[in-house]
Amino acid sequence: MIPKLTVHPDLSSLRDHWTMRARVGDCRWVDLEVGRSVDNPAHASELLEMYVGPQDGPGEERFQLTVCTPSALIEQLQHHPFLIGRHWLFVAELHPDKVTTWLSDRIAVLEAPTWGELAEKIGRIGEWEFEDYAD
Repeated sequence: MIPKLTVHPDLSSLRDHWTMRARVGDCRWVDLEVGRSVDNPAHASELLEMYVGPQDGPGEERFQLTVCTPSALIEQLQHHPFLIGRHWLFVAELHPDKVTTWLSDRIAVLEAPTWGELAEKIGRIGEWEFEDYAD
């Protein structure tokens, strides 16, 4: 007689066991730290560094992106007629707290089986410090 194969009824618990998620530990607006604030939220372009690590473990790695409004982009295109849009986030108005909250929420829902795979997904949003690292 062949034994009957049974499947666990709740596979979601197994999936969660093999899934990793990230958390944003800190955000640093590079040029706003020296006491400067966004003068005109509708016309701004700022570099943001995010320090992100696994939700259930220690450590953080740096991801960075440029947050830019449409009018600031138009101004930049007057000086540089070609810009590559990788690692840019476009916003109608730049309010640093709202941007960091939105990014933290967006990153928290990403998942992957390993930190390397998860960091690659986060790297689609901001440039990962180890993006082109070769062993």
